[in-house]
Amino acid sequence: MSTDLVKTYILNRSSEDIKLSLIIGGIEQTAASLITLGEELILKDYPGDLHQKIIGQNNNLHKKVLNIVTVITDTAPNHNDTDLYVLLEGGFVTKGYKMQEEVQPGASAVYTVEITFYQF
Repeated sequence: MSTDLVKTYILNRSSEDIKLSLIIGGIEQTAASLITLGEELILKDYPGDLHQKIIGQNNNLHKKVLNIVTVITDTAPNHNDTDLYVLLEGGFVTKGYKMQEEVQPGASAVYTVEITFYQF
């Protein structure tokens, strides 16, 4: 699997919140994430999993771009698997994306995500 993701997320015509979750894997791996929305810094050096972070509302995210850079470091003693699950909720449908990479013991994988929001 790839560690790069470029997608479009379809919004609905409401003021409902758009929520972002990041799930870090495999078990016992460590991570830090940088998240921006356009030029706005959302989170910097955020450690580990992120649960339902509100990044905006359907009616104000049209054509904005969400960028995520997550570095996952192999700290697990039993395996070298890293993975990142990105979940977006609140738009037209809930969407989840999984990326994974096996690294050398103690090494890191860099995951990059670019999501453009679009409202019809």
